[in-house]
Amino acid sequence: MTRVVRIQSRICVGGPALHSIILTQALSHREGSRYDTTLIGGSLEDGESSMAPFARQRGVDVQLLPQMRRPVRPIQDFRAVAHLVRRLRVIRPTVVHTHTAKAGAVGRLAAVMCQVPIVVHTFHGHIFDGYFSPRKTRAFIHAERLLASRTDVVLSLSRQQRHDLVEKYRIAPEDKVRVLPLGLELDRFLAVERGQRGALRAELGLGPETQLVLAVGRLVLIKRFDLLIEAFARVVARGVSAHLAIAGNGSPDERARLEAIARPIADKVHFLGWREDQDVLYRDADLVALTSDNEGTPVAVIEALASGVQVVATRVGGVEDIVSDATGTLVEPGRVESIAEALEIRLRAPKVVSDSDRRAVGAKFSHHRLIRDVTALYDELIARKLGVRGSAKLTKEVTAC
Repeated sequence: MTRVVRIQSRICVGGPALHSIILTQALSHREGSRYDTTLIGGSLEDGESSMAPFARQRGVDVQLLPQMRRPVRPIQDFRAVAHLVRRLRVIRPTVVHTHTAKAGAVGRLAAVMCQVPIVVHTFHGHIFDGYFSPRKTRAFIHAERLLASRTDVVLSLSRQQRHDLVEKYRIAPEDKVRVLPLGLELDRFLAVERGQRGALRAELGLGPETQLVLAVGRLVLIKRFDLLIEAFARVVARGVSAHLAIAGNGSPDERARLEAIARPIADKVHFLGWREDQDVLYRDADLVALTSDNEGTPVAVIEALASGVQVVATRVGGVEDIVSDATGTLVEPGRVESIAEALEIRLRAPKVVSDSDRRAVGAKFSHHRLIRDVTALYDELIARKLGVRGSAKLTKEVTAC
């Protein structure tokens, strides 16, 4: 049995944590895998909901590393590295696989200090656009380059993201960066029948003739729900009979800010909080909107298309790898009028995603495909770096930590 330690910055509601939980469950001795995975996550931020209960339902025990927090605080970050080093000494993994920025920094430093044989990092998006000042961004890019030099394989979720990592920001050389798309459990979304509506509309008091725009995601600034609300207000002012539902949680301050922006059309904007019944939400939606300034590969867009719902989305991250002219409209980020025009066009001439396009999304982003791809990657790296007797060598090598 080969040990893997998977490190995720925070096991909060969202695509990265879901991705890590799926992989941890599948690549476990209990599931018959030749790998056995330990999942470690950092502390949640205010307003975030934990996915640890979901993980436990799947038989995944999330180990908390409370010293690992989202803000950049060097003293606390080095404490997180020190605590993680102690854990790696006990587990003695063959592979350390980190996900997202903070876990990538803390986890890879600890792995290097412990001489872990194989280190892999997945970018679920990046923090080089729209998050920090130019000075901080340059520092983060330099740090990521140093970390990448000690990483065996860097994984991106899309071709566009790979281009950013290799060409735009020069994080790592071309031969080190690979595209490995998200893998999700999409069966319940593929099973959505577009004619079966009613639950969400009944909850909101909407009739079948009223069109419904849905947005799903954390209530954080980078998602730009403020722009979506402003664009939707313009659509309503032009005579389109529609409502907007936003499903997601976040800090109370951010929700209050968004509610204030929506106040002039408050009777048409609904804040649902976080919901686990996304398939029910997509069943009632006529259109799904994503207006982020930055993304990796947005789970909401994949789930919407699998459910047969067309999308309007900003042209960021890996969105172009998901959305075609037949399944939605892409607009440049930050442009309220462009978002409004795209929403209006789609709402005035509503369509559904074809069965063939739904199946294509289901195949490309299947969790079965993800598990096969990651298993093959680990097999390849072990064979390349450790040879056929690699597993026998590991116990001695990792004890040097």
